Amino acid sequence: MFNILRIFRGNQCAYYLKIESMANIGVLLAMLPSNIASYIIGRNPVHISVAWCKIQSMSSYSFGLYSLCTICFLAFDQYLSTNHRQHWRYISTLKLAYRLSFFNITIVLLHGILFLIFTQTGPLGCTVYHPTVNAYFTFFYYPILSCVLPITISGLFSLLAYQNVRRIIRRQIPLMRRRLDRQMTAIALTRVMCIVSLGIPFIIWSLFRLNITYHADDHLEEAILNLSSVVIYSILYTNYAINFYLFLMISPRYRHQVKYFFIKKLRRSLTILSNPRLIISKNNQVAPEPTQASAFVLECV
Repeated sequence: MFNILRIFRGNQCAYYLKIESMANIGVLLAMLPSNIASYIIGRNPVHISVAWCKIQSMSSYSFGLYSLCTICFLAFDQYLSTNHRQHWRYISTLKLAYRLSFFNITIVLLHGILFLIFTQTGPLGCTVYHPTVNAYFTFFYYPILSCVLPITISGLFSLLAYQNVRRIIRRQIPLMRRRLDRQMTAIALTRVMCIVSLGIPFIIWSLFRLNITYHADDHLEEAILNLSSVVIYSILYTNYAINFYLFLMISPRYRHQVKYFFIKKLRRSLTILSNPRLIISKNNQVAPEPTQASAFVLECV
């Protein structure tokens, strides 16, 4: 929707939402092959192949971290674009969004090398077993880089943007721009709350798995770990797949835009495809159908 409707073109918030959706799709696609293979062969390939384990860990965690950073940039940009200071609003541009996205990709790829090098298969599955790197993930990556830092940044700037939007009526700006700012601020704030509610359980479970003492002969413990893994990953997948439905629930304007797309534009395109004789020219004229006489001549030829 953010790439189709004209109102979203050139909007920085819509751009961040598009690339965040791409990162979410990347997370789901990175995890999908192993899940399909586990249903077919009865065993997860990441527990068998070290190469598969490394590649899946690097890709899924890199896409996930990229999505988190994009949400932070989204909240920060929305705060700038709704600020009452004019020179701050001028900072919020697509050029800045492109630069932040490139910086985000560079940092995420460099950080993903850690997973490519130190991830191994073992008793607890595909995870990090190196003690030094394990300490980094325990004390910095999960609690700070993936939890406290993005939640604090995105939550703070989303609330500040919400306060700016509440005072936006005092500024002399076009009505369409005012409505778009309100819609995007509501979407950004709701996305942050969704990350907090659906992402924190995975952080807690990952910290627990890194520091647990595993007993191979305890089948009850193994069953509990497997069950908790299924539940936590289901919640995590929901976080990466819920954007469209979440925006439909919280934004009446977004529902109207989706309805307009499916009823007006999509139906018009399907009508044209199903009736190839209707050739609509640029000046909105319909070309005439060939007469019976001309059709008869063509058949004779």
